[in-house]
Amino acid sequence: MRYLTAILLAIMLMFSLQSLADDEKKEENKLKVGDPAPNFILKDPLDKEYELKKILDKEEGTAKVVFLLIGTRKVQKMGDEWTFGLEEIYGKKEDIKVFLMGDLRGLPFFVTKGMVKWGAKGENERLPATILLDWKGKVSKKYDTEKDKPNLIIIDSDMKIAYKKVVDNFTKEAVKEVVEVVEKALKKADAEDSEAKENIEQKE
Repeated sequence: MRYLTAILLAIMLMFSLQSLADDEKKEENKLKVGDPAPNFILKDPLDKEYELKKILDKEEGTAKVVFLLIGTRKVQKMGDEWTFGLEEIYGKKEDIKVFLMGDLRGLPFFVTKGMVKWGAKGENERLPATILLDWKGKVSKKYDTEKDKPNLIIIDSDMKIAYKKVVDNFTKEAVKEVVEVVEKALKKADAEDSEAKENIEQKE
């Protein structure tokens, strides 16, 4: 009996250690600040296509900093608050783009794509940001987002993660932190632009 108990305890210990190792490995593989941002190609409610790599392209891109607000319908209110808040701060800056990415995994079977597009189209017109539809949540998973929570990710001109957090209300403390990250990213992008121009002038 003691021998059997010892075997069972050894097996339980082995599984516990394996589970702990798996958890540590998952934590190590999680996307963090400084990591390359996964590229994605997603469409808005009008089927216009957006690719991160093209948006941040140093020669033909349209932005130096990209905001991604990722979440499900459950965090709409928080997403609205941040979207309008960011518009108030950065609305006139053409080199900053804000995207609301809808994590649509787990939609009820009776909700069709047409229904989602129709609703998102209205939201796209109301909000000062572009809505992107992540139908199966694949991009949201790549960015290691927490489902049903508002995830804010900032990507710099080198396509690297400059900021990644689950955010709460649009508070002064949270905004201060975000502004500091954005200013640093813009300064770095401007410095790279100046260096590139100097190199071109020297060659000429």
